[in-house]
Amino acid sequence: MKKIAIIAVLLTAFLQLTQAQTMPFEIPKGYRWQHRIKGPEYKHSEVLELAVDEYGNYLVATFRGEKSSFVYLYVYNLYTWDEKYKVKLNDNRCELYNSFFDEEGEYFYINTDVFRNKFKKINLVTNEIEDVPCSATPKGCRKLEQQYYRVDAYTIGDNYFIFRDDKHLNYIKIYVKNELYIPKDQEVVVDPVKGGLIMITPQDIRDLEAGQEIMKGDIPLFYDPNSVDADGNVIPYVQDEFSTYKVRLTPIDIGKLKKKISFVYDKLVVKLDLDALEAEQNAKR
Repeated sequence: MKKIAIIAVLLTAFLQLTQAQTMPFEIPKGYRWQHRIKGPEYKHSEVLELAVDEYGNYLVATFRGEKSSFVYLYVYNLYTWDEKYKVKLNDNRCELYNSFFDEEGEYFYINTDVFRNKFKKINLVTNEIEDVPCSATPKGCRKLEQQYYRVDAYTIGDNYFIFRDDKHLNYIKIYVKNELYIPKDQEVVVDPVKGGLIMITPQDIRDLEAGQEIMKGDIPLFYDPNSVDADGNVIPYVQDEFSTYKVRLTPIDIGKLKKKISFVYDKLVVKLDLDALEAEQNAKR
């Protein structure tokens, strides 16, 4: 009788998990379709789990392999949706909910065991992979809490809603807030009222710190080194309603960009241009 009860509990949990992974997603009000990512092309290819980098740089997806003994891991740049990295891992599972990037966005630590803190460290620049103990990860060794695989996610500020296609399970759909929608092949418009994405290059940061004002679209940006008080609090920046709208960046903002951490300024998403950074690093090698 006890065995039957245990089997019933396990079966119920499995059915709940299956339902959580396959039930259709309702598009939130105020969002519209922006982009679609197609996963690996083979029979039974399927998105297993999705996760967004907490620092606002990457989207991560795992896909079912042709055999149960391995999975595919893909990393995409947020907002441009370009493929940054992919690898076939000889592990039968990857737990993205217990995996994370370092602040600089150079390494991804992926947990490959549902019951243990077993990690692989992936170098996103050199593509090198090595096994590391949990003590060598940015968050150290933590008590594991099993979770359902999520196949939906929001980006910073809930500006983008990302989820697995209900009908084509190896596709990832991306919806964006109406005010941030950019038609395909159209130049990115940055507007303080409608919103938009501001990409900051490493050269932009150097120019800002040198006291220069830079332009992104029609919006001026400037750096104020005195915008944080002695206690580390940001001093409010109030603009006259008749003056030109400007984006003021604080030492905290610049610090975030240097660490590849995105943030929201009013209705604008401010992000380090990772392609420009990579091109600059490659030029120095």
